[in-house]
Amino acid sequence: MTVSPPRPGPPRPFAPPPFVETALRSGLPARAARWGKRPTVAVSIVFPGAGSASDPAGREGTAELVAESFLSGTRTKSARELAAAIDDLAAIVEVSAGSDSAVARLFVLEPDLDAGLALLSEILTEPAFPEDEFEKSRRRLVDTLTEQRAQPDFLAHERLLDRLYPAHPYGRLTPTERGLASVTRDDAARFAGERLSLGRGTLLMAGAAAPDRLLAAADRELGGLPRPVTPDPPGVPDAPAIPDFTVHLVHRPGSVQTNLLFARPAIARSHPRYLTALAANQSLGGGASSRLFHVLREERGLTYGAYSSLSPRVRAGHFGASIDCRTDVTREALGGLLGLVRDYAGGGPTRDEHERSLRYLSGTFVLARETPGAIVQDEVSRLLNGLPRDEWATWRDRLAAVTTKDARDAARDFFDPSVGVLAAVGDASRLRPVLEEFGEVTLWDPDGPRN
Repeated sequence: MTVSPPRPGPPRPFAPPPFVETALRSGLPARAARWGKRPTVAVSIVFPGAGSASDPAGREGTAELVAESFLSGTRTKSARELAAAIDDLAAIVEVSAGSDSAVARLFVLEPDLDAGLALLSEILTEPAFPEDEFEKSRRRLVDTLTEQRAQPDFLAHERLLDRLYPAHPYGRLTPTERGLASVTRDDAARFAGERLSLGRGTLLMAGAAAPDRLLAAADRELGGLPRPVTPDPPGVPDAPAIPDFTVHLVHRPGSVQTNLLFARPAIARSHPRYLTALAANQSLGGGASSRLFHVLREERGLTYGAYSSLSPRVRAGHFGASIDCRTDVTREALGGLLGLVRDYAGGGPTRDEHERSLRYLSGTFVLARETPGAIVQDEVSRLLNGLPRDEWATWRDRLAAVTTKDARDAARDFFDPSVGVLAAVGDASRLRPVLEEFGEVTLWDPDGPRN
């Protein structure tokens, strides 16, 4: 006798912690929340407008090179001495640059919070950018680019973004070798002084200690620092419109595999229908229980996996779907991928698909927020995207209110593959005739859009 498993019960209550807001003596905006049971503290200082979208023209890669170089030494510490100081605290310190911002992060034990904050403030306010270490950072980034260009998924993604956001900062996946070569040590110091100044930052903290205690430590170590007034960086423009469907092939001679990526403009993270579109995407290609995965892998055996995703940014966003397959089944796999996306855009999810997606998203929402670092990252995202203060407190209730019809409407409005970009990587002699059945093909060199 077959026994069906019991239906899952209602989701357990979950309330993310509120952030206590203040300003340090210097005027630096600061927010802290109590979260977790372990004696660790997660600290982030977010700098809007200090990401790769703000790279100066001709110096693409400035933001990432600056972030890479912050740990190369300070006015009083060499790179080796700085690394030793971080190790002595058993801390993690990093500075990273995304597309719309840069973030400095510190993870440290609560008893060492003051020392950790003092070290972080030294890194941010007294960077030396020594010439020899700066050159090492440049070489590491160039070497990383060389390694990435050996990967077909990277080549496909690079070409996809270049055509999806033509002549726009969001169209660049990585720095360019020419851009990195053009950035001088003085350029980096100037960019850091203007874009990663404490006058442009917001401090965020979370840990098991009371917020007042966290903020008091921050005020002791950061409250007396100057906050230089710097000019606002140029804003990121709206993304250009994509009027039709185009096909782009990156030639990789002798390849026995095809990498296929489709994407089309969708919505920014702040769009009021983002959560609805997220639920719709989950049913289509958000995981192993989605329609794309089930049909293309489980039923038809065309690939190891097929997925779709939403990629929102501050000023734009796109929907994408991808599949890797053997070259000899490219026609069937690509036809299946685009056909399933087209059918889904026309009809949306079934009721069962939609309910399963809501359960999954609601459950993983809680699991993804178990650590102080995750809570801080949520606040970073909220601030960058201009989201409401109750964004995370109401997230699951708003998700539960998304109906099957809402998801169907979102699929129709944001997933239709009649507009967008298809990027393929593989052997052109075998792939081009196949891809021409889907549209006029533009052939590209494997080096991609290096300027």
